[in-house]
Amino acid sequence: MKKPSLLKVSLTANVLLLFCFLFLIFQTQIFRLFFVQEISPAIEKELAQLGGMALLSEDVPVGALVVYQNKIIGRGFNTVYRDENISGHAEINAINDAIQNTGLENFLGLDKSQIVVYSTFEPCEMCKGTLNHYRISNIKFVKDKTFLRWIKNYWADLHYESSKRQAGNESLQDSLFMLHPAYPGRE
Repeated sequence: MKKPSLLKVSLTANVLLLFCFLFLIFQTQIFRLFFVQEISPAIEKELAQLGGMALLSEDVPVGALVVYQNKIIGRGFNTVYRDENISGHAEINAINDAIQNTGLENFLGLDKSQIVVYSTFEPCEMCKGTLNHYRISNIKFVKDKTFLRWIKNYWADLHYESSKRQAGNESLQDSLFMLHPAYPGRE
């Protein structure tokens, strides 16, 4: 049996590494590989109304819905300027509304594969973080961010990751955890 040449193995490894590198760089663009999905006229109308509500306070006109098993459980629109709240993005407001409507424990117990978040605009990094934190991965948006915006976010994320530093004694947070009634280390 003929052994693969060192050149073939090296070439294969380099191609694999290049593929992994490109995947990591362009992971937020995977949605472009799939066809655009239609949304129902009722969802589209609701999103347009919510985006219009953001305009009343001169916020960026973005509306969002949280839908569970084909039923709207949360609505939101941008309220950053209206409420002077930097986290007042439509998607976060819609999730907060869903939690208010269902109760926190009930919301946390929902089958996340049955939740769909609709937005008029592709979620920002903060909203993506919130969606990831609550394990909501079914996101549908009407308008995507530009490629330039994506590149800027990529570099900002890279800068964040390379600039963050652990500071202080971990026992501070551990002692705070121990005060929480649901902390697993507490007796």
